[in-house]
Order: sequence, then C-alpha cells, then structure tokens
Amino acid sequence: MTESRREFMTTWHTSTRPPIETWSMREKAGLMETGQSTYRVPPFRPFDLLATPNQALVLLQNQDHRIGVESVCGARETFRRHVDFDTVYFQFAGTTTIETEYGEYVTAPGDVIFIPEGIAHRATGTADSLRWFAFVSTPFVHFMSEANETSQTEFTVTRRGGPNWTIPAGAERPQKSGRVTERMIRWDDGPNSLTTVERDYASVAGASSTQIKEKVSGIIKLRAFDTFKDVAGTSGEPPPIFRAPYLEMKTYNIIGEQFAFHRALRSEEVRIQFRGAALDMSELENVHCEPGLTTVIPRGIAHSVVTDPPDSDQFLRLNFYSNLPWEYPNDLTRHLFDSTFDVATNVIREPDWKLATA
Repeated sequence: MTESRREFMTTWHTSTRPPIETWSMREKAGLMETGQSTYRVPPFRPFDLLATPNQALVLLQNQDHRIGVESVCGARETFRRHVDFDTVYFQFAGTTTIETEYGEYVTAPGDVIFIPEGIAHRATGTADSLRWFAFVSTPFVHFMSEANETSQTEFTVTRRGGPNWTIPAGAERPQKSGRVTERMIRWDDGPNSLTTVERDYASVAGASSTQIKEKVSGIIKLRAFDTFKDVAGTSGEPPPIFRAPYLEMKTYNIIGEQFAFHRALRSEEVRIQFRGAALDMSELENVHCEPGLTTVIPRGIAHSVVTDPPDSDQFLRLNFYSNLPWEYPNDLTRHLFDSTFDVATNVIREPDWKLATA
C-alpha cells in the first residue's frame, strides 16, 4: 500500500491576500528526493567555516538582512554601535557577556538576545563561545518576552573535533574604566568606511534607558527553547520569537514526524539544529541532522522532518525565515574542521503543558 502524507502551503505574514487554505494528499515517496534545483544549498556545518578565533562570517544575505556566525574568544576592546539596523544574537556554545548601553547581559547556549538599532555594545566570550548573528535593516516589530517562557532549562554544549582556540593573553577581561573606543557602523558601510569616537566607559555602559525618568532596558533576552506551549509542528506553525517585515525567527521541539509536509510559497528558511538528531526530508534531498548542522529550504520546496529515533524528545531547532531570497557570499562547503557537538541538558522547571501530559 502506498504511504501518503498531507501537504500544506503558506504565504508570507505581510501578504495582502489571506493565507492560502490548500491541503493536499500526496504519495510520500514523491515528496522525498524526487527533484533537482539550481537553488539547492548544500547542508553545512557553519562553525567549521570559521578559520580563526574572533572571526565573523556572513553566510546568508540580501538587501534587508545579513545572517552569519562568529567566535567570541576573549574580550573585545571596541564597542560597536549599529547605527541603522537591529541586531540579534543566538548563543550556540560557550557563554558571552554583552555590555550594552542598557546594562550587562550574559548569554548561555540556547539564549537569544535582541539589541535595538543605535545601541552600543561590546562582547566578551569564553574560549568556546560560538554564536549566530542577524543584522536586520528593517526593524523588528513583534517580540516575545520573558512572560512567554514556560519552563527553565540550562544547556552545556561541548565541541568535539574542532580547533583548540585559547583566549589571547591580556584579553581575559574587558577594560571597564577610562577611555574606550566606540565604532559606529552603518548598513551601507563599505570595506574602507570607518567612524570612531572616544568616550569615557561610564558614559557608554549602562548609560541609557527607554524612559527619561527611570531606568528601563530596551534589550530583550530570552531562553529560546523555553517558550513552547506544546509540541511544535504537531498541528500548525509555532508563533515567532522575533518578527520583522522580511525576517522572522521560530523554534521547534518536534517529537516523531511533523504532521504534514510544508510548502512555503513566499519564504525560504535556514534550519539550525541545536539538540537531538533528525531526518530532514524534502523534494530535493533527505539529510540526517545532528547538533551544529544547518540546512536551507528554498521557497516552493515541500519539506518535513522526523526525529531520530522517532520517539525521541531531544529535538530542538531554531529557524530563520526570509521573505526575500538569500545570496551566499562565502563557500558553504569549505569546512576546515570536522566538528560534532554534545548537548547536555539540565531541566530546572518543566513547563505546565508537559507536566499535564506526563
């Protein structure tokens, strides 16, 4: 008997036309590895593309946003003020302390942090600190908050088979007094653009507020995998963590097979495997995903996922979705190392929905 699966289609959230309510029943075998496309992007291990500590590499870009990865190995001397674009960091491994005009924040594996345009910030990372970044020209307009966190989980991510980077001497701690340098970065800066100013440290770190009479931070920091209200992907799309007109971020905690194949008509997605193993199925190829692997689904390509093993509850993934096509400015096949990542989990508080179904 031929195995069949549902397929559903979606458009983009800003479309003037309502979502297309089209459901199809198709032969499952016809939805897996039956197509070819010049838009195919090979699966890649993003952190194995970094050659040196403290390198940043843009992996996907268009006229609205730039998404990539970086190492933060030790203390950086210069504050960065992204003048006319928002910034999001997703901490994958290690920890990073971020000094901002709104105060100081520590990001651990699984944390995501939003820094509004115009806010100066500086990072200090552990030797194993690895994170994703997204620079977004058209500002974010929708945000989850700490009120959306339904549980409390800590992760420890250990890299195997990668480089043995160490913090350079003298870069263990940042300078927190006297004069510091701030670099202003505009969206349209070229390779030779440079704007810097010198300020007293106290007039930068913690010097700002969203309110004139009281200290209120404009930073949003979340535990990205503590926002689930149920198992995502069982009956529909989860809500976004952050959403801008042309970019949004979502997380998934699927168990077993996704309820249907999905065909996005006006967006493409990059899928970042954080914990657990899975088989990513699509009309272009099937890919076995482990922590640290990243896959891209072009628009119009039906795709689904099943956890490995099918009853595993370890699957955690963060996705970026773009309404605009991406370009790939760097070679995604040039892996310099052969890294794997072990993810240890410490559950401090289970979500109510999970306790109710136990």
